[in-house]
Amino acid sequence: MSRGIVPFTTTDYSVPSCDGETSLFIRQYHRGSPRVHFFLVHGALEYSGRYTDLINFWLRHYRDVVVTVFDHIGHGRSGGARAYVESFRAYLDDFLIVGDFVQRKLEEKTETFICAHSLGGLVTLTRLLDSAYGWPHPVRGLIFSSPCIRPRKFLGPVSEPVLRRLVGLSPRLHLPMLIRGKELTRDPERANDFDTDTLIPTFMSVKMAAEVVEASHRISGLSYYLKTRSLFLIAGADKVVDPESARLFAHGIDKQLTQMIYYPEHFHELWNEIDRHEIFETMRRWVDTQLKESK
Repeated sequence: MSRGIVPFTTTDYSVPSCDGETSLFIRQYHRGSPRVHFFLVHGALEYSGRYTDLINFWLRHYRDVVVTVFDHIGHGRSGGARAYVESFRAYLDDFLIVGDFVQRKLEEKTETFICAHSLGGLVTLTRLLDSAYGWPHPVRGLIFSSPCIRPRKFLGPVSEPVLRRLVGLSPRLHLPMLIRGKELTRDPERANDFDTDTLIPTFMSVKMAAEVVEASHRISGLSYYLKTRSLFLIAGADKVVDPESARLFAHGIDKQLTQMIYYPEHFHELWNEIDRHEIFETMRRWVDTQLKESK
């Protein structure tokens, strides 16, 4: 490991989405003959560009490393209608498409850690736990930041029955953004970044909202089946997803396989919080433990 500045290579890729019409943006940061691979899966409405600090942390602390990020369909630099998805399955199938693409570039010795935030956590857990899907590639560990086990505020005053009726009437109808940057992180600079970033939409389609809600219902009782070592980072002052649902989910996993850390005062975006580097260090120690146990 090295804390110095060591040169690395950045490569961008574009692969077809599962819809056959749009493309997915993938970026890899790589150096040396990677022993460890960090695969980042971002949350709803945002995109992979919000994780520069975490990416730089991994690159600074691991000499032989590759970091993969990508943008979901309808997000960031990927194609598709903004904040819209025809079916939650599109997120799941695209995740596998990216996983297949990346796996072909990894070496047999490389250990993969999936780092998933919010919606990314829901996508990852559904792919791993729902028997209709599965994940064919080796994973050494999972790190979840504020996983979306049950969404909260983005529905606003719209109840689930009303949401379903709206989908029937006009699936592309926009729900206005109800979350501002200051409710995502206590870091004013990062909060302002969210509010002013032109790649972040100011709405969510009712179809996307309904698909996320339905997917969260399907995953809630499946934690017992998670057999991969996992670290759950849960923000107690989260206004986007319900932290208690995430805690209950984590409690349902074999205690020998999972660790949960609860941050009672923190907001939703733990990886953009004011003390994010302390959180990164916690993640690094956990990763190092998993790597030592794999020897």
